[in-house]
Amino acid sequence: MGLKGDIKIWYRNLDAKGKFIRSLWGGALALLFLYLVVWFAPLRPSFDNGLIKMWIPLVGTMLIVIDLAFTYTKWKREEKSKK
Repeated sequence: MGLKGDIKIWYRNLDAKGKFIRSLWGGALALLFLYLVVWFAPLRPSFDNGLIKMWIPLVGTMLIVIDLAFTYTKWKREEKSKK
């Protein structure tokens, strides 16, 4: 345990709440990047296909939502065990 303003860089050193918050903003940035790539895919004919336009964003979004749900339940379970 550190000070309240202690900054932890490594993911494994975070508590469950910190992991959820980092997953939340990290997932949002990853999705933003993924959807920007899909948006600009027509500029590169080799990337302009159904796999890149539909399936990769769908699977990426589902994986991030599943990860957020998992880290959220882990955070709440850890919070409940502290009480």
